[in-house]
Amino acid sequence: MSVKKALITGAAGLIGKEALIPLQDAGFEVTALVRKAPNISGAQQGKDGSGVSYIECNLFDTATLKETFQKIQPKYLLHFAWAAKDDYLTSNINFNFLKASLDLLEFFRENGGKRAVFAGTGFEYEFKDEPLKETDPLKPATVYAMCKNYLRQIAQLYCAQNNLSFGWGRIFYVYGRGEYHKRLTSVIINNSVNNRETVINCGSLLRDYLYTKDIACAFVKFLESNIDGIANICSGKGITLADYALLIASKLGKTKYLKILNEDLKQPPIIVGDNKKLTEEIGYKIQYSYETAIDEILQEIK
Repeated sequence: MSVKKALITGAAGLIGKEALIPLQDAGFEVTALVRKAPNISGAQQGKDGSGVSYIECNLFDTATLKETFQKIQPKYLLHFAWAAKDDYLTSNINFNFLKASLDLLEFFRENGGKRAVFAGTGFEYEFKDEPLKETDPLKPATVYAMCKNYLRQIAQLYCAQNNLSFGWGRIFYVYGRGEYHKRLTSVIINNSVNNRETVINCGSLLRDYLYTKDIACAFVKFLESNIDGIANICSGKGITLADYALLIASKLGKTKYLKILNEDLKQPPIIVGDNKKLTEEIGYKIQYSYETAIDEILQEIK
């Protein structure tokens, strides 16, 4: 039986780290590109006890990137790496990731690659007050979303031109283990634990949050499939920011430190994705409820 070699970028990131075990359990031989290789632990091993092979590689180092693909020659590529902290929505680093992502695809093709799945964003869409479908109009409004959408356009064209299978997963709102301290979930948890007030300015906003473990597993299922094109990676339903914050604070017994407002900050009232393609065509079933996911996240701080 031939080995299914998969290369994953962003493997130490919020979502990427959760994809390592599912990839192995799906039968892939996994090589992870990271800026700095972590200490290997059992948590990174699949059911068969195998581990992940780490390669330290800066995606902006074109020469090393090219050498890596020549050495590994993966048939599958799962690309998560991108900036997602602080000023990432407007930063010029988005252009660097755009170029690096196209280099990835070129080196992948040159070395026998067959199927690539890249991470996009729900912010590529023009928002509306009902679930967003993959065929809906687009209106990316930030440098981040514009670069993601441009990458999707060029990558789809490149893959069609070169007989590569290509999938694009649009991620909506994310929460998970080890979040960056400025993200909403971490802010609520850290403030609650330290008896500090958290103010939710727009409690009525409805957002489509999905746990990072579900996102990672959905991408692995997408990679395994033969389905090309765009797929929303989302829960398919929304939760208000007020209810989301209350869920976390109540589990910590700190609701008195939560202040819910309903200010009008000119944000879309609803951002929810339609996930029928994910669940019905790709065949992924959401595994975690908000309750079980938050319980798992909070276990790490106890």
